Amino acid sequence: PRHERLGHLSFGILRQLFPDLCSRLDMTMVSYDVCHLAKHVYMFWVSYPVSLYRSNKVFVMIHSDVWGPSRILFCHGCQYFITFINDCSRNTIVFLLKDRSEVPTVIETFIIYVETQYRVSVKTFRSDNAREYTCQSVDSFFRKKGIVHETSCSYTPPQNG
Repeated sequence: PRHERLGHLSFGILRQLFPDLCSRLDMTMVSYDVCHLAKHVYMFWVSYPVSLYRSNKVFVMIHSDVWGPSRILFCHGCQYFITFINDCSRNTIVFLLKDRSEVPTVIETFIIYVETQYRVSVKTFRSDNAREYTCQSVDSFFRKKGIVHETSCSYTPPQNG
């Protein structure tokens, strides 16, 4: 049960995380077999090759993801956040959100800010297929600005930048 609650970590990782606990165990009673569930899940995950293309100008390509809801509220009652990662420098900008419905407005505000302050046109915006990224208002904003919206395959966090 603890193995499952800790995300199916291997015994080696558990031993590193909890050395005192593991030193009290009778090692003859411990099975080193790989968890059957984890084995089936990880069988489908393959690592992604490093992208051959890396933007050479700031904010020409932006990666974004939304996280939440948090069980603990952030400042001002926010329970979500959205990240914008600059592909060139890998610098990350984070906006706190009270609700996922704020995402389209924050995307527009952020892109207009970047274009005004850095005098650069955002060309590519990468995100997952979450509803807040694929809604009508975001699609029409990207079309109006000439921004290519690239989405990752569903349930593949490594593709999110």
